[in-house]
Amino acid sequence: MTLHARTGAPALALAASLLAACSVTPERTAPSPPVAPEPAPALPSPAPPASPATDAHPQAAETHAETASPWPRLRSHFAMNGCDYRPQVMRWARVYARSPRHFAASWDRAMPFLLLVVDEIERRDLPGEFAMLPYVESSYEPIAARGNRPAGMWQLMPDTARSEGLVVTADYDGRLDATASTNAALGLVARYEKEFGDWRLADMAFNSGEYRVRRLLHGRDARSLSAAELGKLAFNPVTHDHLDRLLALSCIVADPQRFSVTLPEPGADDRLKAITLQSGMDVRLAARLAGLDPATMQRFNAAYRRHRMASGVPHELLMPASRIERFQDAARDIPVAFWGDWREQRAARTSGLASWAAEVGIPVAALAAANAIDEGSTVGPSQRLLLPGRESADDDAPAVPSTHVVRAGDTLTSIAHRYHVPLAEIRKLNPAANARTLRPGNRLRIPVSGAN
Repeated sequence: MTLHARTGAPALALAASLLAACSVTPERTAPSPPVAPEPAPALPSPAPPASPATDAHPQAAETHAETASPWPRLRSHFAMNGCDYRPQVMRWARVYARSPRHFAASWDRAMPFLLLVVDEIERRDLPGEFAMLPYVESSYEPIAARGNRPAGMWQLMPDTARSEGLVVTADYDGRLDATASTNAALGLVARYEKEFGDWRLADMAFNSGEYRVRRLLHGRDARSLSAAELGKLAFNPVTHDHLDRLLALSCIVADPQRFSVTLPEPGADDRLKAITLQSGMDVRLAARLAGLDPATMQRFNAAYRRHRMASGVPHELLMPASRIERFQDAARDIPVAFWGDWREQRAARTSGLASWAAEVGIPVAALAAANAIDEGSTVGPSQRLLLPGRESADDDAPAVPSTHVVRAGDTLTSIAHRYHVPLAEIRKLNPAANARTLRPGNRLRIPVSGAN
């Protein structure tokens, strides 16, 4: 069995012949009228993977980047005016910091993905403010989508994602791959700044599309535009709002004490690394082998839409670096031929695990490893077992989020629209939620059958 550990984001080849990308996120109707902007000065423009090892455990030594807090790393890369850009920025900063506990909790949940983004920002030497972009877009959640809609924590449109080299199919959506989508999204940001010469317009192009920016500039040099002049460009107000929110988050991160916010620090399981597998593996099986909650493993590997790794896509798993050794050791107990297709089944009887192993034709040691129980265990009738074999068509549906993390500006109506579910169902599952109690960082239950 060959398992390769590596660090950092995978290299993606950007399309050299790309003439124009579709809008990353379509313009949306503004939630409130814009406030007249105040002038501000124009803004200045501001490691290879490890060699794979066969059956090798991760190196005990960690790099500084792997253990360091992300916040000073980001502050050292801030390149925009932040709090002083225009009044709307402070308005959004107060909204985000209205509940310091919820704000900190949302970043704590985002931490594993944030660390990956910070690594890539440092590698590309981009402004640290762009680590706020996935928070503005999705609160760092790998949101799935149906049809021609944005998806992933960067909320990339399907055509844009494909033009940047990401695979988007029914079985695998590269927009939900944390490292691949980060590489693609930050590649777009860097290209937009190179074209327009201004990081503010790079963010606006990410939100509204580069064609829109190009038309509104009419050949002017964006670097000479003040905040007031930029505010007069005829974008949908949501595009201006998008930049305000990005800078508001940066303002809080730059000086959290000013907003009575305590930013979380990385925990032992927050540093993610990728394992390259010699064959596809069911994500639920991988979770058992790594000792992780299946929902957590699925969130880290949301690109695999049906639990398993289809042919023709990368056979990689993203997991906490602290769990890799355990995963590798447990995976050796399961023949590679059994990695791919697994199904969950209620036992419905009392019998020894060895009886189940004989019934499904797998070594008892392998079945014990797959279920994280002892070989001599007795299985009760209500216990759910993970067994080799593909699930039925009824059960073989894409994995989807069952919760939504509230972002600033969210309403129950907009959340229902995002997930294509009736508003009444959202209210039924969240009886305490209303316009007065909805706060950024709150978690709402979403009907699984309707999540996008």
